[in-house]
Amino acid sequence: MGWLYEFWFELIKDGQYLWEIEKMHDKYGPIVRVNARELHIRDSQFYSTIYTAGGRKVDKDAATVRAFGVPSSVIATVDHNHHRARLGYISAYFSRRSVISMETMMHERIGKLCHRLQTCIKTGEVVTLDSAFSALTADIITQRFYGEHLNYLNIPDYKMAVTEAALGVTLAFHLGRLIPGLVSALKKMPIWLLQIIFPPVADLLVLQQSLKHNILSSLDDDARKKDSKSIIIQALNDPNIPLPEREIDRLIDESTAFILAGTETTSRALSVGMLHLLTDKTHLKKLRVELSALASKPDNDYSMSQLEALPYLTGVVHESMRLAFGPVSRLPRVATHESLHYGGFTIPPGTPVSQSTYFVHTDPTIYPHPHCFDPDRWTRAAQDRFPLNKFLVNFTKGSRQCLGVQMAFTELYITIARLVGNFDMDLHETTIEDVKLHRAHLFGYPKKAANTANVRGEIMVKVTGRANEGRIGAVLKAET
Repeated sequence: MGWLYEFWFELIKDGQYLWEIEKMHDKYGPIVRVNARELHIRDSQFYSTIYTAGGRKVDKDAATVRAFGVPSSVIATVDHNHHRARLGYISAYFSRRSVISMETMMHERIGKLCHRLQTCIKTGEVVTLDSAFSALTADIITQRFYGEHLNYLNIPDYKMAVTEAALGVTLAFHLGRLIPGLVSALKKMPIWLLQIIFPPVADLLVLQQSLKHNILSSLDDDARKKDSKSIIIQALNDPNIPLPEREIDRLIDESTAFILAGTETTSRALSVGMLHLLTDKTHLKKLRVELSALASKPDNDYSMSQLEALPYLTGVVHESMRLAFGPVSRLPRVATHESLHYGGFTIPPGTPVSQSTYFVHTDPTIYPHPHCFDPDRWTRAAQDRFPLNKFLVNFTKGSRQCLGVQMAFTELYITIARLVGNFDMDLHETTIEDVKLHRAHLFGYPKKAANTANVRGEIMVKVTGRANEGRIGAVLKAET
């Protein structure tokens, strides 16, 4: 199968190849060739073989990762051994222990968001929730990378360069993947010209220039450099890391990748979760009942250890992740030194093999009624000792799994608990259909709305009141 077929559905038909692959599987079975090089397998049980851990060595597909526009980042590192080394330089900063140490900072930023939502009760302002969540997650990630946040939550409408850059990179993903050298060539052009001919790459370069300025400013401040909590500054001053790995441009790539990927993945899961809670408020009520069992705190600023012990909240968080999908476009792995075996077929070494997150998260044999938001399915799975977490793959699995998974889950637990406990909200001109996956451009996007610039599927709400000044119990009495 030639690349023109894929080119047609991804670029001309606007991210529709995912559905063509679905049709291929329906017709030909669980293993199909999706282009001249790559195989796609629709079998959730085989996912962990493709995206493997342990001693097996797998590379990323160079043709795919070049489209990210951050060639020296961990996420775009092709070679298994090189990736493992780069991962080792920063993995400790994203461990569970490290993320727990960030909870106070997370609560401070979530408190800032809550303060802004509080003002909307009186003004009646409509809040674009996904933009607010993007600002929140971007503040948290930049705090981790630079030792201070960039105060995106202060932006009046939450519209920021990070969001535009993330949107631009994802919408340009297939173009960069299918046309070799395009992204590299575009990045060499002047920004003013790119803003005219290809704005997505211009947004990326503007963001990277801003990040570089912040790093250089930090390096000029000796006091901050000496006692910095910034991953970037610590890495630049760590003699145990090889000098080429400490070059500023490589660290810019690294931080850009984390900020863009982390902001989109986490904010989308938060948005999807709140959308479903506000669409069917029986879920909201049940969650408030569970939260009310915790010792009362003025702002519901509970710790992660308290929140992750709550089974229904855990179900809400996991269903939010599942139906947000994460990246839905194919992210192939390449077993360079061994053959894979599937369904009587032998897949030779060097063959890119993939499985879309979408097909795992909507597999009815794993998730009955897969398009239904059902937090209780996670409780049932735990009672039945069924490893449902094995099939939650927003961050992929194995040795190449995204480092930010623990941070993302912590943000979801804390943010959902505080918003549900503190505020009453109603959806404003937003339904499930407005955000239903229709186009796959790395991440999933809905149908383009007519006569509007909304291509992400915005989730808009009105904040109608406080949940009894942050106390849940009285609200429950009023609702029953």
